[in-house]
Amino acid sequence: MIDRSKIRKILVFTLSNIGDVILTTPVISLLREHFPRAYLSVLVGPKGVPFFENCNTVDDVLVYDKRASWFDRLKLVFRLRQVRYDCVIDLRNSLLAWLIGARYQTSIWMDRSDRSMRAQHLKRLSFLIEQPNGENKFHFFSAAERSSALRKFQERSSSPENRPFIVLAPGAGTHLKRWTISGFAQLADHLIAAGNSVVLVGDKGELNIGKDLEQKISRPVSNLIGVLTLRELAGLTSQAALVVANDSSVMHLAHELNRPTVSIFGPTDEEKINLLGSKRKGVRLHLDCTPCEKAQCRLERRACLDDLPASLVIQACEELLNHAANPSFKH
Repeated sequence: MIDRSKIRKILVFTLSNIGDVILTTPVISLLREHFPRAYLSVLVGPKGVPFFENCNTVDDVLVYDKRASWFDRLKLVFRLRQVRYDCVIDLRNSLLAWLIGARYQTSIWMDRSDRSMRAQHLKRLSFLIEQPNGENKFHFFSAAERSSALRKFQERSSSPENRPFIVLAPGAGTHLKRWTISGFAQLADHLIAAGNSVVLVGDKGELNIGKDLEQKISRPVSNLIGVLTLRELAGLTSQAALVVANDSSVMHLAHELNRPTVSIFGPTDEEKINLLGSKRKGVRLHLDCTPCEKAQCRLERRACLDDLPASLVIQACEELLNHAANPSFKH
């Protein structure tokens, strides 16, 4: 039997890649909601640290580098043991919780009955919270970070300030998950011709994608790839009329911010992604080889994305935009 009154210090051991980290924010949000007075720490990989800085949901951010030596890892374990955490939520499913010696911790056995990774993370709280679900109230950005993002957007935009804008995220963690540049260009031209402003987003590693795409789009577009911080990106995304993204961190971010989102899938099994709800649409070609969930394509060309026509993505966008224009649609 768990005595919740004794839980004063909580550690969440989250994941490393930004998209995976975003999928764990519902867990962190629920812990803050149910334990508002607890000291809540997050242990995260180096890439995810900026995501938690200036975040009101957590009290402390600790770095876990999986490339660290065993000696440095042992030092981290001893450091964490000295804090005397009452509860450890280990979303990496490692032995760390047991090494830290907390009063309560997640089981090393995971319930994988639900294919959605988000749902699997939430089920890790079932020993602690009776119904681990609800609205994600994670502090993704501050008012200042949102204002900064919108200012950067306006500085690079030729559109009127109050015009709705659509976010396009042409990048992804691997080229196998990226729809074609020509497809995104056709989509952008269509959206702009229909009276929308379009902004390109992504990280610094995707600068070349942004340059290639900008050259293929025949109309003015705001290119913010490599310009925004993670939390500024969240602030900008929260104001978008629509987000179109490959299977990427931007897609997960748009979902958690409850924005209308068109998600483009190639090798990924979309059943692992929560696409339920009127604000989400997934687009893919249904081929004999999809979804393969492989890190490398076994064919000479990745037909799942190379052959995906812009018309299918445009149709999904129009359906969501028309839904948003309906008075019954709620932001």
